[in-house]
Amino acid sequence: MESIIAELLTYHLWLCLPLFLFPIINLYALFFYPSHTKRLKILAIAAPAYYLFLSASLFSGLVIWATLGFILTLKILAMVILWLIIFVAEIKRHKKQKMTRVESNPAIRESFFKWARLKYLFDFCAFGLIFILWS
Repeated sequence: MESIIAELLTYHLWLCLPLFLFPIINLYALFFYPSHTKRLKILAIAAPAYYLFLSASLFSGLVIWATLGFILTLKILAMVILWLIIFVAEIKRHKKQKMTRVESNPAIRESFFKWARLKYLFDFCAFGLIFILWS
């Protein structure tokens, strides 16, 4: 049974590692691309893959948790809470981006970009915290 759990943890780790990539790509676009249109395009292109890996990490985590008998530990609770915060914030970012896409006021767009930078910095730090918890 321990070998199965170890193998499941390996799969979970490999599904979660790309989650570091999307905040980095989006932060790069938000900090270094001068064009608002280009920034919005990069965020829109990366979003489906980000959702895919968020859902894959949730599914693989739930499989592991079920294998462990749904025992609630501090590590598991922290991962679930951080995943929920990241997922809800990503949905809010997506809704704000839809409104920003049609907005012509540059100040409103810049406030969205500032919020998105903070969100992706939080995501990157949260994933780092989760990986530190497991090591």
